[in-house]
Amino acid sequence: MTDDREQQIRRAREVLSDAGWLFDDFVNNEMRKVLVSQPEERDAREEAWRRARVATEMKAGLESLIETYEADARLKERREQQKEGRHGRRD
Repeated sequence: MTDDREQQIRRAREVLSDAGWLFDDFVNNEMRKVLVSQPEERDAREEAWRRARVATEMKAGLESLIETYEADARLKERREQQKEGRHGRRD
């Protein structure tokens, strides 16, 4: 299970590293459509808004996945250090 999670984190990092800019450009393009749309283009405006929101949420989800994994790793490391401090070295 840990290997699966580490692979998932690696993939999320790769996506953000290689294509993070693509999410931003896509969102900017969709928001531009929203801003320049005419009042009678309500359906197109709402669709552009939804697409921008989904792309933003996808990127945020990948970032959150990585941040949570890193926080868990730091917490685990801290706990191991505390455990070693209590039970470990008695020179």
